[in-house]
Amino acid sequence: MNLSNTSKYLSALYLISVILVMPGGIHSQQNERTGAKLEGIVLNSDKEPIPKAEIQLKHEESSQIFHAESNKKGSFPSGILSPGNYTFIVKKEGYKSYSDELQLLPSSIQKLEIILAKEDTLVQKREKEAASSFQKGTKFAEENKLDEAIQEFQRAIELKKDFAEAYVNLGILLFQQEKDDEAEKVLLKSLELKPEESKAKEILADINFEKAKTLIKDTKIDEALEKLKLAYSFRADHPYVNYLLGYLYFKKNMKDEAIKHLEKFLQLAPDSPQVEIVNELLKKLK
Repeated sequence: MNLSNTSKYLSALYLISVILVMPGGIHSQQNERTGAKLEGIVLNSDKEPIPKAEIQLKHEESSQIFHAESNKKGSFPSGILSPGNYTFIVKKEGYKSYSDELQLLPSSIQKLEIILAKEDTLVQKREKEAASSFQKGTKFAEENKLDEAIQEFQRAIELKKDFAEAYVNLGILLFQQEKDDEAEKVLLKSLELKPEESKAKEILADINFEKAKTLIKDTKIDEALEKLKLAYSFRADHPYVNYLLGYLYFKKNMKDEAIKHLEKFLQLAPDSPQVEIVNELLKKLK
């Protein structure tokens, strides 16, 4: 091959290579003109930057997935992206994952500010579960599904040992099912946690009043008197606790105590059928 032929051969190769390269260059320039960009920043709830957060972008039309990571300032550039619909996920250890959808338009720059919430601690998760069980228990109770309600309140207490309201509701339901001993134990616990809980005191007074009546029938007067005194400590304005206290103190010849409680009964229940009996007792005492 002479020099002339060699020159022609090289020229042909050069033309072919130009033809092969040029379309790619044109396509790249078109991407620059029509492509979309995403500029984002990842922050915590105090608006402080979160570095090294993982960002994943998925182009819905092509299923292509792009990855990025936030820098020290919490920001991340996407580079040039194809226009279209995207789903994106942001993850960082110790924070709740964030996901959303967005649309990138041709030749646009979209800016995002992503706030990541702190992930719940184990205690916070248990408290939320306890609150959920409490709400379910309340709903079951309203529907008169007492067994299911009791189970939910018990679960709420297992998850949150100091859940005073759950103890109260559980105690009420156990009392309604005539499980007085169980109800009393639960309600006493509620008072340890919330000493001024009036509903717990009210039911505890009723429980001890009922126990006192049973003991009186069994002629266990001293034991009955102790139960009534306990009931009175929970609810001094219980008319019939005062009535039975006055009656038993009368039986034990404890005049001042008897008068005190019988007169209190008349104040609390002036229209009661027992008023006549109480007045007779007071005449004898005075």
